[in-house]
Formats: sequence, structure tokens, C-alpha cells
Amino acid sequence: MRHEDRRKEAGKMLMDVTKYLLTVGVIGGALTERFSLTTGFSLFVIAFVVFMVGFYAIPEKKKEGE
Repeated sequence: MRHEDRRKEAGKMLMDVTKYLLTVGVIGGALTERFSLTTGFSLFVIAFVVFMVGFYAIPEKKKEGE
């Protein structure tokens, strides 16, 4: 597997982790009724950091002729 393909797959995986993190955090907080402003803010910050790492891990598409 080429390095570019591995970066692409790692980026996709991190994007999925962001979705799962937000889903579990929001649903878990709603079901346990322990969702506070601090928890929500922390969850958002962590999800944003993971999303940005995943976003920059995905390589740009190369143009024809490069």
C-alpha cells in the first residue's frame, strides 16, 4: 500500500472517530442526565482536534500531469 493511500485511510478513520465521539457523548450525556456545559465544551474541543488531524492527514488530490 502506498504512503498516500495509508494517509487517506487514516484520515477517513479519524473522521469516523469524530462522528462516533460526538454521537456517544451527546447520546450518553442525554441518557445519563449528567451532560454539563464543561462536558459539552470538552467534547467539542476534542472532536474538533481529532477532526483537524484527520482533515490534514488526507492528502490533496494530484492534478493530471504531476
